[in-house]
Amino acid sequence: MMINQEDFQLKPISDQDLKTVLQWRNSKRIKTFMYTDHQITWDEHCKWFENVKKDSQKRVLLLYYKNQPLGLVNFTNIDKENARCYWGFYIGEKTAPKGSGTMMGILALDKIFNEEGIKKVCAEVIHTNSGSFHYHKKLGFVTEGRFVDHLWKDNQYLDVIPMALFKEKWKKMRGRLLRDLEGGVS
Repeated sequence: MMINQEDFQLKPISDQDLKTVLQWRNSKRIKTFMYTDHQITWDEHCKWFENVKKDSQKRVLLLYYKNQPLGLVNFTNIDKENARCYWGFYIGEKTAPKGSGTMMGILALDKIFNEEGIKKVCAEVIHTNSGSFHYHKKLGFVTEGRFVDHLWKDNQYLDVIPMALFKEKWKKMRGRLLRDLEGGVS
């Protein structure tokens, strides 16, 4: 199946999205790979959203496919002085078309590099999340070290792998990823 970039768009999160996003955040398949994995209450979720709206160092965007929300990407610690930020993301809908995650990465990285003047996007991947690690590598991220026993989760300490993608490398990776998607490979 070929994927059409025009079928996808990123939009800022809005009040209308909150119920869907809370379902995603509380789903087992998403929580498994998050830093925190407790059941998020509606009040907590609303406070999080209010914080997002007020914080100039955050951007939270939803990925839409043919006007249906599929996933979320957020940029945090947007540091204009040092031209860097952190990101996190997930595809919330189990039925998302193959390639949706790659398309979300392409749209989100284009946006942060081209519209926000960022030159480095940082990520932290829990070492047990091999899917996320390989996804980051596919997008061009490189490993910058390892935080050993960095996170207490599921009654054990887990390592976290810091990764980064630079704007110059992104320019090279982007075309290859789009060609792969258009050819049906993702």
